[in-house]
Amino acid sequence: MQRYTTSSNDYGEEVETWGDIGTEWAAVFYGRGSERRQAAMEQGAQPATFQFLSNPVTRSLTIRDRIMHAGQWDIVGISPDAPDRGLLEVTAVRGA
Repeated sequence: MQRYTTSSNDYGEEVETWGDIGTEWAAVFYGRGSERRQAAMEQGAQPATFQFLSNPVTRSLTIRDRIMHAGQWDIVGISPDAPDRGLLEVTAVRGA
């Protein structure tokens, strides 16, 4: 998992950087067939749901963060899946 930050270059300009915030195990559920067909119409975006154990690192995720798993996944939604089981569900999209 990575977090977006900015830094300044030698000319004082803001530069986008990404820093690692942690490595977590996750169950990954790729989009259903209908979602894959819809994504293909939307320039090849692929949806997936990442299910993490709830802990301080995963609870700190925001939609400005991203997941690195066989490429870059932009987070589009975060919701507690089963608080009684201690899980957190993150929906993310990978562009083509």
